[in-house]
Amino acid sequence: MGVDLNPEHSILHAQVRKAKASHCVDDAGLFLRPSTFKGPSSRVYLGDVAETLLRCSTGAETPTFSHPPGFDEQRWIMEYTAGSLHVSIQSVPYWGFGLLTSGYRNEVVIRGPVEERARLVHDWVAALQHNPWEFAHRGSAKKALQAVSSSLEANEDNWRSHQTRARSLLNEAIASLEHHIDRMEKKGGVEADMIELARLEIDLAQQALADDNTPAVERALSRGEAVLLIPIDDEEEEAHGSVLTIEDDIPFVDLSDDASE
Repeated sequence: MGVDLNPEHSILHAQVRKAKASHCVDDAGLFLRPSTFKGPSSRVYLGDVAETLLRCSTGAETPTFSHPPGFDEQRWIMEYTAGSLHVSIQSVPYWGFGLLTSGYRNEVVIRGPVEERARLVHDWVAALQHNPWEFAHRGSAKKALQAVSSSLEANEDNWRSHQTRARSLLNEAIASLEHHIDRMEKKGGVEADMIELARLEIDLAQQALADDNTPAVERALSRGEAVLLIPIDDEEEEAHGSVLTIEDDIPFVDLSDDASE
């Protein structure tokens, strides 16, 4: 346990549990399309792992297939960009000649900043209904991972290390706001009920983190920062107009998440 994350990319292997024909591939541009797409297309089975990852990838562009499905509609390679992250997913059978969905695994390669990769993996695991590193057919999975210079143990450690890194970053953000609240309370100038509201948001952030709900953590932190805004006060009047002073240490407030609530 405690694998150091690669500074450039993450390679993760996941067990697919469910798959249905809810998507297709646009034959013209090899873009991923919903099954209701009217143009020439080919059916594709994405599976729960890939579908969940797409939902967790904020701002993802339309995925394209570098290797579209053929006769085997669950065997393919798809890639897309989401912000500063580039994601590639390969769906391959590892047991039973691909006759059952449980015989498929996804090899996922994510390139980009470590913190963003950790956040994406953390949200991805939280949204899945199973631990993706737990394979239905361990013997075959062991051989398949050995063929790509990995192992069941190393793969699980890799998944968990991404989760640990993401939780650590969120814990640091919570601790930072808590420290700031303490400083503001000692310094004075902020009403007691505002301090109490900010501390309430700290509690909500900690509860959300315990539930692995990253967006809720970030919304609570943003609200906690917002209630600590220090108003501009008139300090004195001079002949040429008012002289305004601003308290030190005014926190930066990001309300972008609040807008979506």
